[in-house]
Amino acid sequence: MKTDRHALAHRVQRALTSGVSLASAATLIVAVTVSLPIVLPATAVSAAEIQVYSAGAVEPGLLELLPAWTRETGHVARLTVAVPAVLRQRVEAGETPDVLIAPPPVMDALVQAGKVNSEGRVPVGRVGVAMAVRRGAPVPDISTTERFKQAILDADSLVYNRASTGTYFERVLDRLGIADAVKAKTVRHPDGSTVMEHLLRGTGREVGIGPVPEIRAYESKGILLVGPLPADIQNYTVYVAGILAGARSPDVSAAFIRFITSPAAKATFTATGVE
Repeated sequence: MKTDRHALAHRVQRALTSGVSLASAATLIVAVTVSLPIVLPATAVSAAEIQVYSAGAVEPGLLELLPAWTRETGHVARLTVAVPAVLRQRVEAGETPDVLIAPPPVMDALVQAGKVNSEGRVPVGRVGVAMAVRRGAPVPDISTTERFKQAILDADSLVYNRASTGTYFERVLDRLGIADAVKAKTVRHPDGSTVMEHLLRGTGREVGIGPVPEIRAYESKGILLVGPLPADIQNYTVYVAGILAGARSPDVSAAFIRFITSPAAKATFTATGVE
């Protein structure tokens, strides 16, 4: 670039000393200047914005990773969080995010509907189920299935969601033979965050059931993670990431999935309760 500027100055000076009019010299300046290459920052040309729809269980980890993704790539990922059934309904209704993070049954249904690409799906992690109470409330012993069962019976109220965790826990109550016994004191909420908010407002021996990451996200607000369900009644929900068939930026979407499934990203997810 420096050499080009020197050459331009020399040509203009030569034109002026040889009797060329100022107007012609000015035309020469404009012509040569326009011909010089213009270098723009890569981010100004290639930065993209993608839409990411995700289930709430992996939200805490994603919120940690999104700023790092933008710093590293210049791209922006806009996150929308909902329970898996709602995500499926929204995509089936015509919404077109670039990336979807959801359990395999949701992804399978959307692949069948032609909404999600069948290839390129990558596991993000798995999430277990745990019990939570308000900090300061009595902490039950759930070290065995029998003690867990007794803790549910002793609670003033039982709170859990209507998402995949809640659907599984309904079966646990049936298996333990206490579904009818706790029905009157059971409160259901649409998602994990509203379960945690309910516990925070409690005054007695309320217990909540939810995914580990959603409980940990509320520990700083006054929620205590009592512990995971005993092994013989534990359940893990797997979450996978996939690219939508109508993705506006499929290459950037693929790069985003690689980023959130890298070893460094997995360490971030582990810290939030995703295995």
